Amino acid sequence: MLKRYSILAFIVISVEIMLLYLFQTPMKDVVRIPKTFEQMMYGEKIFSASVFPTLFSSAKPEVSVPKPKAEDRHTFLEQQFITFGLVNIKQIDTSIVVNLKYATEDNFLHKNLYGEIKNCYLQKDIAEKLSKAQYLLKKKFPFYSLIIYDGVRPLSIQQTMWDELQVPEKLKNKYVSDPQVGSLHNYGCAVDVSIVNENGWEMDMGTPYDYFGELGHPIAEKRMINDGKLSWRQFENRKLLREIMTDAGFTSITTEWWHFNGNSLKQAEEKYYLIK
Repeated sequence: MLKRYSILAFIVISVEIMLLYLFQTPMKDVVRIPKTFEQMMYGEKIFSASVFPTLFSSAKPEVSVPKPKAEDRHTFLEQQFITFGLVNIKQIDTSIVVNLKYATEDNFLHKNLYGEIKNCYLQKDIAEKLSKAQYLLKKKFPFYSLIIYDGVRPLSIQQTMWDELQVPEKLKNKYVSDPQVGSLHNYGCAVDVSIVNENGWEMDMGTPYDYFGELGHPIAEKRMINDGKLSWRQFENRKLLREIMTDAGFTSITTEWWHFNGNSLKQAEEKYYLIK
């Protein structure tokens, strides 16, 4: 009986020794076995436990497959802008806030004129000027940022604005450029902007954007202050906006505190395409 157990113990020990030998033998020594998945993944330094796939489970690592990069999808209007050489301001300066009023119903016509477009497009040199204005603003007040209400505006949309603006005909060109003449917006050379704080609150400029009345006219500010219609704080906010924009190379106009031109209409006509 003792002899029988001794033989059994000998067999068990012999099997254990063989297994230990196999576990310590590199796969390169088992040349008769074709390369396995593990060997191809980790090279020749795996052990021959994979020789016994039915006896030993080999944990396979998770292989991360890179996801294809999502392509930017552009609306028909954006494709038109890109074709004519305009750039998305976010490609120049990601810190500038964009809120296109004419892509919402929050405008004087109370309807969306731009469809699904959410990005502001400008001529590249105008976008770079705007980025400079943002730099100058943040140099003075790091917690402030420019916010864009409008950039390039196709002439067809300009015509819609002109036709539907509810003011006397002789006053229309104070608020919307005559489509027969054209606007720097139609070339991507003008911007409508204001300033927001770090929480996204717009600075008090005395009127909202696209306000049709003298209170929105920079030329009338002194009189509005004297009449008590414009506060000194509101005036200083407008003054800050004008200073950083003009220092960056823009010019202001007399009837809209929010509107700034990047060059003259003549220069735009000579350099750029009219966006229709």
